[in-house]
Amino acid sequence: MFRKTPSRERNTTVFQELKKEFSPHVAAVDIKANVFMNRHAKIIFRVMILLIVVSFILSFFILKPEEVDQGENFKKDLNAIPEGFRGEFSAFQTLSSRAVKMTELKAEIDRIISQESISKEDSAYLEKAIEQLQYFDNQPKEDEH
Repeated sequence: MFRKTPSRERNTTVFQELKKEFSPHVAAVDIKANVFMNRHAKIIFRVMILLIVVSFILSFFILKPEEVDQGENFKKDLNAIPEGFRGEFSAFQTLSSRAVKMTELKAEIDRIISQESISKEDSAYLEKAIEQLQYFDNQPKEDEH
């Protein structure tokens, strides 16, 4: 499949070997392309100008982009979601919001506990935060059934 190309020179690179291998083919194609372009220069130029004009006409007059409201597209895409996935999506949103709330509560509890003295407000907040945290910890177990 792959054949090692022997090189007489030790410091040769892959690019140099490829150039040496394919330069006759590239030179032949280059000569043929130059001859073709020199013979038909006017026709090639006219075709290029014609393509530019046709492209301009198509892009500005014929193929006008539709102005659509992205909100409407989002609603259509949302309605295209099967009914079973909507429930899963809403459950995922609920779980993620619970995780965010639990993380915030744990961070606040850790902050309050790390203080040397706790004020009455912090104590009341700590009690409520611990209750909410216990509620969130027990809530997913009830949803699983």
